[in-house]
Amino acid sequence: MVRKGTPPQCKWVKATQRFSSANEQGGTSGTMSSAEQVHQTLVRLCDEFRGRGVARLPAERDLADRLGASRSTVRRVLNEMEKAGSIYRMRGRAGGAFLTGVPTDPITPGEVPDMGGPSRKVIRDLNHAVGLPKMLSDQGFNVGTQVIRAGLEAPAEAVRTFFGLVENQPVVSLLRVRYADGEALSLEHVFLPAHRLPGLLHHPLNQSIYELLAKEYDVQVARSSEAIEATVCPPSASDMLGTSVDAPLLKVTRQSWDDTDLPIEYSVDLFRADRTRLTVHTDVASKKSRVVPLDQSSDFPQTIPQSVTTI
Repeated sequence: MVRKGTPPQCKWVKATQRFSSANEQGGTSGTMSSAEQVHQTLVRLCDEFRGRGVARLPAERDLADRLGASRSTVRRVLNEMEKAGSIYRMRGRAGGAFLTGVPTDPITPGEVPDMGGPSRKVIRDLNHAVGLPKMLSDQGFNVGTQVIRAGLEAPAEAVRTFFGLVENQPVVSLLRVRYADGEALSLEHVFLPAHRLPGLLHHPLNQSIYELLAKEYDVQVARSSEAIEATVCPPSASDMLGTSVDAPLLKVTRQSWDDTDLPIEYSVDLFRADRTRLTVHTDVASKKSRVVPLDQSSDFPQTIPQSVTTI
């Protein structure tokens, strides 16, 4: 089965265009007329298909049109390739010519490789409200934080609604990059209620916010809800995250409450998908819900800041 992406007919057209161009540059005729030339082009086309995991060849008519050869010539070459064992044919509506040794069955989920390969990943346990520094240190990572921007700002409507603020009432806005073993892991934008946390910006902000809240304000984060979705890295974040534009990311929108059930944190984080693994634990027997669904009553910010300044 052809994998999703560029339509297969587009892929083989581009491939045969390259092969035709190569023959012209090599001094052979640009019009494929001999069986030998057709055979050379089909062998190269099969090699490219095999490298992409594409099993099925285009129909004889399509090959003939593209190569400028007769259908009888293409059929004769395919017959020779079948005798040599490089392709096989099947009859019927789903039939055609297929590359030998290339699976035609749909790929199963277990066959999909993990992103990032065998490299060590950070495990985020969604069942516990734990600050990222503690999460990383518990897993043996060296923790690092870079503060990109910190200050007071009028929040977006979703943040203002979550905290129950009046219009233009400021919140603490904190943009940071988090590192695990010296390599960027996430870009986080944290919002905190400024009226409950006087003087917060005067404290070092490269530490755990949860620990800072507990130590300086006697505020304990008791529960959190997170919405997690797949996205890609925008140009404004690629340098900070040390990854390419459009690289896969996990976008985590989090709402947190303290032990008096007052809202204390609203954040939008971007985690590198190649460095993160999510885990969820459920207890079916006791029918206990251990992951609280995120409040969907308000819209979440859909973008991260397009420009940042270092303080």
